[in-house]
Amino acid sequence: TISCNESNLKLIEKASYPNLKEERLGQSIYLVKYPPTMFIEEARGKEGQVGYGLWQIDSTMRYKSFSGFIEIEHGNPIGEQSDIENTVEKVRSIIHNKSVVWKIGITETGYYEATAFWNKLTLNASALTREGLDSMIAILSTLSSR
Repeated sequence: TISCNESNLKLIEKASYPNLKEERLGQSIYLVKYPPTMFIEEARGKEGQVGYGLWQIDSTMRYKSFSGFIEIEHGNPIGEQSDIENTVEKVRSIIHNKSVVWKIGITETGYYEATAFWNKLTLNASALTREGLDSMIAILSTLSSR
């Protein structure tokens, strides 16, 4: 459920441009669509976390462009969850017919980061620019399950 003022948040449409590839996240029921300039990489944490990073294939762009992360198994993290400490804005997107609120913050290094929660999953987007962040949110919003 979202509150009245959250329904007025800027809506970021899910990515729907041509040539998106759809890939299953490991053995999970989740799938995501992403551009051919990116790849998905599985990441496993020491406490049982399982997630999937979306990265630029071009390594020279990897830290200048946008990236995303989808955590599907949370494990037992030690300490605080990495939540955005200074939320500067909230936006929303529709994931699998459900409205999801993204908290946006700016890191000490000037990167934009956004976090959202959907179906027990934690979604993270980061980018050097605000436009890049919206693009990554749009890509992560293609998430579906079957």
